[in-house]
Amino acid sequence: MINLLLLLTVVFWGMSFIATKAALGYLTPVEIIALRLLVGTPALYLVILFKKIDIQWRRSDVIILLLASIILAAHFLIQAVGLEYTSATNTAWLVATIPIFIAVFSRIFLKERMTALKTGGIALAAIGVVLLVSKGEIYSLGWLKSVGDWIILSSAVTWSVYTIITRDLSRRYHPLSATLLILIMPTLVLNGYAAYTTPVSKLLSLPVSIMLALVFLGVFCLGLAHWFWLEGLSRKGATEVGVYIFIEPLVTTVAAIPILDERLTLFTVIGAVLIIGGVYMVQKKISRKLNK
Repeated sequence: MINLLLLLTVVFWGMSFIATKAALGYLTPVEIIALRLLVGTPALYLVILFKKIDIQWRRSDVIILLLASIILAAHFLIQAVGLEYTSATNTAWLVATIPIFIAVFSRIFLKERMTALKTGGIALAAIGVVLLVSKGEIYSLGWLKSVGDWIILSSAVTWSVYTIITRDLSRRYHPLSATLLILIMPTLVLNGYAAYTTPVSKLLSLPVSIMLALVFLGVFCLGLAHWFWLEGLSRKGATEVGVYIFIEPLVTTVAAIPILDERLTLFTVIGAVLIIGGVYMVQKKISRKLNK
């Protein structure tokens, strides 16, 4: 049963890039994230009630909770903006580099040892990113102007920073409780802004498919996915669960071809393989450090 829940989680997350890409044809990044949070935050709260998890916080943690809220909101928005300019496929593979950035930031901020294996993994993943972004045309240097890809890569940085700064929060509180507290401010602020700037008629005229995509992003990708993932972590451990992360970009790649009519090139495949290889070289130890 746990394996099924973990598989569903990475399928949800893999499909989230496709749902966001589709919604961008009708809504702005701010509107998408606001509506996703408007649906997803209450869904997460219902999960917490169902699990009978205490929601509590300390005054000493207010600053870190606010900082985490700002970073998480920025992460969601950066990713949505990046998807306006690049493919869902590229997005999924670039986001898969998150463990690489966590390794780098752990070295910088937590003074963790950088082994030769980790260094080699970072180098291998970096080569994969360059091949993916450049589509093999490395020497033309035109790939340096691939704005969408670099924006998406920066979202891997924001998530890595978010992971580092919330590590201790997840030890003091239940992770679902901490996530809910962090989501409250972005939900209120972004929906307040969207309510002021977005005509109601625009929302009422949305196609049913886009409304369903927003519900999917909120309920399934935010509320249920966090629950399923943490259940997996508690039952199987970080090392075993981490393997499922490699399935996420594969789901996006396979689904984006028929749904979004995206093309799969040879250099996308080569870049993806190098990224996964590099991430695999550093992922196990990173998982242990952040979840022990």
